Amino acid sequence: MSVLVIDKPIGPTSHDAVDMARRALRTRRVGHFGTLDPFASGLLVLGIGPSTRLAPFSTGHAKTYHATVRLGERSDTDDSDGTIEKVAGVTPPDRTAVERACATWVGDVPQVPPAYSAKHVAGERAYALARRGEAVTLEAVPVRIDSIEIERYEWPELEITVRCGPGTYVRSLARDIGEGLGTGGHCAALRRLASGPFRVEDALAWSDLADPATTRAALLPAWRAVADLPAAKLDGDAQRAFAQGMEVRMPAGAGVRAGWVRVHGPRGFVGMAEATRDEDGGVRLQPRRVLFPDGEDAGDSP
Repeated sequence: MSVLVIDKPIGPTSHDAVDMARRALRTRRVGHFGTLDPFASGLLVLGIGPSTRLAPFSTGHAKTYHATVRLGERSDTDDSDGTIEKVAGVTPPDRTAVERACATWVGDVPQVPPAYSAKHVAGERAYALARRGEAVTLEAVPVRIDSIEIERYEWPELEITVRCGPGTYVRSLARDIGEGLGTGGHCAALRRLASGPFRVEDALAWSDLADPATTRAALLPAWRAVADLPAAKLDGDAQRAFAQGMEVRMPAGAGVRAGWVRVHGPRGFVGMAEATRDEDGGVRLQPRRVLFPDGEDAGDSP
């Protein structure tokens, strides 16, 4: 059981992708590592079998998007799927003003999520309230935007590449850039290019999901989903103890003092551990998620 990286087109939902992978691989245990809205395309990472338990680590990956911002218009959903309202009396800003507006949102910034989002408000999803016509007020949350690169600006379209941390809404960013310019704006197109170690150019084409053999051949080892975390290689005895839920000593020379660690044994990836210091100053690995007790290489793909 492994990880599947696909290139989702505009239209299908992330759950549609999960359903197709279930049929192709003949397993019910499939989950996505972070959704893509139907209006968006690009990289979607799926966990298969035990690998679904790696979702908390993958959803926290930094991401890269290519977005088209349409200025001079507002949308109630902050994207092209909503009700579009043109902003009257707008003077197209020059490129210098656009550069300044983008730069304002680089760094650790507060961001108000879209009203049509999965955020909870009084126990309900915000989008459910918005669809019923109820007013939705969401608090700003801290997000990290590492860079905004302007690829093209020809009024009223602004194309940008955004590198950001988890939880960032590019729809909100498009809205906020437009408001900063005094023109209004919404996200007219969005494509996810990368998430952590995964790149869309390496993804399985959507049409190939219908072919079980091609889909199976595209499966990646589960450890690839946590390739950005430090690794510890255990010998056979230590792996068996770890797989049974026992703490084991960090191998000498691993160079890890604390935090999450992916654990490998003689037959591949075993699971996730938390490295902690013991009273003697050594480092021990506490089993947190044992995915493959015998090692990933010892099992069969779905």
